[in-house]
Amino acid sequence: MLKKLLYILYFLLFITTGCTRDDICAGETPKTPLIVVIFYDFEFPGERKSVTNFSIATVQDTIALMEPATLDSIAFPLNTSQDFTEYFFAANVTDSTFLIDQVSFAYSRNDEYINRACGFRTNFTGLTAELAFTNPLSWIAAIAVVNDTINIRNPDETHIHIYH
Repeated sequence: MLKKLLYILYFLLFITTGCTRDDICAGETPKTPLIVVIFYDFEFPGERKSVTNFSIATVQDTIALMEPATLDSIAFPLNTSQDFTEYFFAANVTDSTFLIDQVSFAYSRNDEYINRACGFRTNFTGLTAELAFTNPLSWIAAIAVVNDTINIRNPDETHIHIYH
């Protein structure tokens, strides 16, 4: 019985002293920040305007980041391995129809070391955004960059206004 108790104590001691702070990346540790976009009414630029059945997808492999939803703002990731990201922004998405624009984002990346378990996070500076081209199915009238820095210190700050 004493031998079993010693094994249990040894095991508990091993578990509690075996991990250090850098061995586990806590869920509350801030990671790479998202870009925040707010949609506005083109005719009344000071008024937010929801996009009906909005969806966003990557251009490279056309992977949808979300199911269509009506919203007036969105936060999404930028590519951390390149200095640009391109997305399709779709409005009024139904099973058979939609309006679509390709939006290109360019920026400089600054990798910041967090710790051994979490690795790095990327902050972005010099953000620019533009419509890749217009087409008959375009719905975005204008894009304005209101903050060209995306960093973890201000994760909820707005970066882009899109007018439609």
